[in-house]
Amino acid sequence: MSGIQLILALITLLCAVAFHFAGTKPLLNVVDYAALKDPAAFNRYVSKLMLIPAAIAAMSSLISYSYPALAVPLLFLFPVSVLALVVWIASGSKHFAGNV
Repeated sequence: MSGIQLILALITLLCAVAFHFAGTKPLLNVVDYAALKDPAAFNRYVSKLMLIPAAIAAMSSLISYSYPALAVPLLFLFPVSVLALVVWIASGSKHFAGNV
């Protein structure tokens, strides 16, 4: 089970790297990139936030490797952290909005 959590951490980390180097490319469907003042800064903001679920998945992998009985409960932390990330990004996109 720790292998699955480690794979989730790596996928999330790769997504964070993709957002960091995306520049002004619109990677999120739910955000109107035309209404943003600085889309590149928004993508960097998202990349920093995506490190949180990656860290949670990595720590869950380490803990479930050491304590296999905790693997299933720790697996539920990742989707919860991703849902919190989505809410955080949606609320944070208003800070980058401006009159274009």
